[in-house]
Amino acid sequence: MAEGFGVSVWCTDSRFTGRLVRGRTAVAQSVYRRLTTPRGTLRGGEEEAAYGLDLAGLVGDVGYPAAIGSLPGQISAELLKDDRIADVDVSVKPIQDSTGNIFLDITIDVLLNEEEESFPLTLRVTDT
Repeated sequence: MAEGFGVSVWCTDSRFTGRLVRGRTAVAQSVYRRLTTPRGTLRGGEEEAAYGLDLAGLVGDVGYPAAIGSLPGQISAELLKDDRIADVDVSVKPIQDSTGNIFLDITIDVLLNEEEESFPLTLRVTDT
């Protein structure tokens, strides 16, 4: 595992003070936060203002057909802003459960700089 991925506070939906994360896990948590943070909600300069892509909000705003077509490009563009990430491959598939609810299964393969193998991250998004 490459050492250049940094150290961060363990943080997905909430922070765990005193618990640190390194390596691929740090990048995976960063990817998750980047995809669940509404753009423009971070304080700071231009970089903070351009951070984030609220997947659930986006799907709710544009609907499933438009989201299926646009999400791969938007997700790739957002994640490639992170200099630890070399390449991103995204697939989006609609899934209907037994109760008729529709979800989007988003599978993201992330290739990190200084590594030869990608790691998968799968998210399930609904418009509700």
